[in-house]
Amino acid sequence: MDYTDEEFYMLALSLMDEFTAYQKVKMLEEKGSAEAVFLDLGKTELYPHLRRQHLQNVIKLADIECELIAKNNIHAVFAKNIEFPFRLRNCPDYPLVLFHKGKLDANRRYALSIVGSRKADKRGERRVCEMLDYLTPYKDNMVIVAGVASGIDAMVLDHAQSLGFYTICVIPHGFGHRYDCNVEKRINSASCVVSENRFHFGYGDRIYEQRNRIIVGLSDAVVVAQAKNGNGAGLYVGKALDYNRDCFAFVYPNENSQNEKCNLFVADDQAIGLNSAEDFFEKMIWPYQFIIHNS
Repeated sequence: MDYTDEEFYMLALSLMDEFTAYQKVKMLEEKGSAEAVFLDLGKTELYPHLRRQHLQNVIKLADIECELIAKNNIHAVFAKNIEFPFRLRNCPDYPLVLFHKGKLDANRRYALSIVGSRKADKRGERRVCEMLDYLTPYKDNMVIVAGVASGIDAMVLDHAQSLGFYTICVIPHGFGHRYDCNVEKRINSASCVVSENRFHFGYGDRIYEQRNRIIVGLSDAVVVAQAKNGNGAGLYVGKALDYNRDCFAFVYPNENSQNEKCNLFVADDQAIGLNSAEDFFEKMIWPYQFIIHNS
């Protein structure tokens, strides 16, 4: 696929690990274009830590990335493209480019992420199934967003796909990373798989935190189905609060180590408590009455 000059420079800028996602967004918005950002980066008086040779290497890396994604049938959507997810675009640290396999249809009317523990039990599974079963009448207008781990992520993808939802699976690595066969199968079952990372990106600092911000950023609301203390669900809840997303957590009357974090989220006013899927309909600010009255 041929990219415009601006798209190519956005890709190149996205590959620069010297800057955070937030810094890249600020530079892009201040200068008006990625090409203008690169012209500025070449001024040693402004960026004395950058060398011209380094910038040339970044351009070479962008050329290589273009070849890799073309060779492996991966698509790229840029933040300035109309099909870029508008919810994610409204975040202060949105990625400049999203790589994806499968049709990217993130701009449906509603988008929901359901998250939780890797070691979820039958109660967590019941919560996931109850939630998705209740949402099924609205699936044609809805996106379900999930990660790729075992536990709640796997339950969400499996059940949502079986019900015919459009699903987006967000992976923390590049598309060149190889997972075990069960995870690969799970990834390939999703309607669309997305990553912000370059093809051969494996592991780095805060990769799951960065991935979680994409999951939250693609969503209108986050539902924690089940979580224990020390679980990464807190990263989702924190990002939901940062991004002004509605955050919910199922309440477990018979608390144990597998679900205690959900109750803590509610007790600390970080999430709205849910006793059932019906509660979500009553407490979420989507105009569900409009849909129900016209269904």
